[in-house]
Amino acid sequence: MRPETDAYFKLTQDGESSWWSWGIVFWFTILGWLAAQLIITGPVGPILESADSKLSKQMMDASIAAFTGENAKALAISSVAFFLSTILGIFFWIANRTTKNTVKRVFGTLCGLMVVVSLVSFAKLIPLMSSPELTELNPKIVSASPWIFMLILLSFPGALVAPYLGQKFIHNRSIKSLHTAASKIRWGRGLQAFLVTWIVLGSFTAVGHFTGLSPVKSNFGAAQFISYSLVCILFLPLQSGTEEIIFRGYLNQGFNHLLKNKWVTFVITSLMFMAMHLANPEALAGKESGLLALTMSSYFLFGFIACLMVWMDNGLESAIGFHAANNTFAGIFVNYEGSVIPTPSLFMASSNPKIDVFVSIISLSLIAVVMWKTRKPLS
Repeated sequence: MRPETDAYFKLTQDGESSWWSWGIVFWFTILGWLAAQLIITGPVGPILESADSKLSKQMMDASIAAFTGENAKALAISSVAFFLSTILGIFFWIANRTTKNTVKRVFGTLCGLMVVVSLVSFAKLIPLMSSPELTELNPKIVSASPWIFMLILLSFPGALVAPYLGQKFIHNRSIKSLHTAASKIRWGRGLQAFLVTWIVLGSFTAVGHFTGLSPVKSNFGAAQFISYSLVCILFLPLQSGTEEIIFRGYLNQGFNHLLKNKWVTFVITSLMFMAMHLANPEALAGKESGLLALTMSSYFLFGFIACLMVWMDNGLESAIGFHAANNTFAGIFVNYEGSVIPTPSLFMASSNPKIDVFVSIISLSLIAVVMWKTRKPLS
């Protein structure tokens, strides 16, 4: 059986698919995610103060330090540039949508310039606002209360408002076409990928423990385990699904439509996915130990395997199940110190990038092979 492996990407041949439309929707996606972060995670401060006042003070001191000193001027300039260019960009975009001919083109050009300034200033803001002290505190803050963890996870779906609206009203395509080329969303395929991933990761964890290559130790605490496990199983799939819809869905479709080469597209979106995790605690630890490239290669591999799943299935179902299973497995069963998902899992493993990357290559490849062998013709 030879699957129709490009049907998902051919969906962009319908509707509006100019580079301009992809760029503006992606820009709105970033703005939507920022807005969701600010609104939904607003109560984190009071919750942290109630759960751990000492940690709350540390967070406040680290936040103040990030906004003072040598970075203060650069932070102020980038913040003003981002705010003004964003407001003007939205204004010029609305003007472009409501005018015609030469005036429309002028407003479109001005909007494009503001979008570029907005994205560049945003890229400069991220490292300025993420001090090493804050990054080091983040895992402690998340592990202080399951409510904080839940709010952070709930902020991710806010990034889907823009691509969904953009898919409907700018690209003039159905929202389903962003998810799958099948006649309907295949929930069973997502569940299959979820279970396969849990089984493979569990098996490799057991082998690593009993061979002594990667031993784990018990970390069970009934009260915390139950609350965090509920948050993991209910809300981590929302975070995982959001990343898949944006990276393996919207960006994969967009770059493939513009570049006409899915393999180059997979490399680009996997690099973007990897770059998004450069502020993670494990990335900073890898930088300090001189193993940053090795550490980040796991993220690139993960993203590329997810791209292959989208390609083989003509949809996001298995990639979402795969991603959700990977994150919930870490959150519930086996985690490690310094993880970006700092939950009180059943077991804790020691992080060893040299061994972890090798195990990742084998385990993720095995999951991809199983999903390839069990694929079905597109309906």
